[in-house]
Amino acid sequence: MARHGVQHSALRGRLLPVPPVTFSMELDCIIVGGGPAGLTAATYLRRLHRHVVVFDDGRSRARWIPESHNCPGFPLGVSGTELLRRLRDQASTYGATIHHMRVDLLERTRTGWRVEADGQEWHAPIVLLATGVVDHLPTLATGDPEAALRNGLLRSCALCDGYEATDQRIAVVGPLDRAVSNAHYLSTFSADVTVVPTEGGNPEASRQPDANGVVVLPPLQTLTRTEGGWDVTDLTGRTHRFDLVYAAMGAPARGDLARDAGAEIDAQGAVMTDERMETSIAGLYAIGDVVTDLNQIAVAFGHAVIAASAIHQALPAKPRRRA
Repeated sequence: MARHGVQHSALRGRLLPVPPVTFSMELDCIIVGGGPAGLTAATYLRRLHRHVVVFDDGRSRARWIPESHNCPGFPLGVSGTELLRRLRDQASTYGATIHHMRVDLLERTRTGWRVEADGQEWHAPIVLLATGVVDHLPTLATGDPEAALRNGLLRSCALCDGYEATDQRIAVVGPLDRAVSNAHYLSTFSADVTVVPTEGGNPEASRQPDANGVVVLPPLQTLTRTEGGWDVTDLTGRTHRFDLVYAAMGAPARGDLARDAGAEIDAQGAVMTDERMETSIAGLYAIGDVVTDLNQIAVAFGHAVIAASAIHQALPAKPRRRA
């Protein structure tokens, strides 16, 4: 199958670009993003007898969840990889096509939208973006922060798993204002919450708790995983031991495709939508974390249902023939 690149023309003796391969299958909607939002929307649209294709570049932040206990329907918890597997299976059961590719281009056309990925292109009247966010993670003295996320020692969502951190020693690492805000939220779960600033901290921090019991240390020097916990060394050279580290370093939305297509985004890159999850451009919808900073699986599910229903109604009716 042809990809973007060049081919040699013996007639002209020069290199010519290879055009993208165009897929002519009649699609109703292209879904960009294979996380909980995109896969749920695919299931709903297929159950509405709409033809959809999902592009999944494998970067859903759900893959990092060691075990979620606030995902509806899983009272004993479910890992992110298992949840994604089930959602893929469900969408596939109803006939959704899933391509493990990254979309390189989203472009409006006279009749709808053109999506380009891996040197191939697809066309549909409607595109649904479920591209999520990118977590900024602290640099570790040793080891991989993504591995620490997967084993639950490093966390990034107090609403998701603050309950599991109850009464543990918690360090919140990030720019001072954001870290303090997160630390106050986490004080719901533990009386031992400490801020370790990466920016804006005071080397002469008093280490006295504020009204919420939160302590602010001097700025971070090194963050090191230990057996079952963390050693945090501040700029004064003191080392402090914690059970868990929460990253409060921001999670900007992956709104580039929407922005480049001309849709309105906010200062954080999140895509602006109306109550039907449609962006400022007709025929372009967005759902999940790329829309809101309340980054929850349950919110993604809700967005997916709202958007799928709106998309179905926006498309021309296709009456089913009698068997």
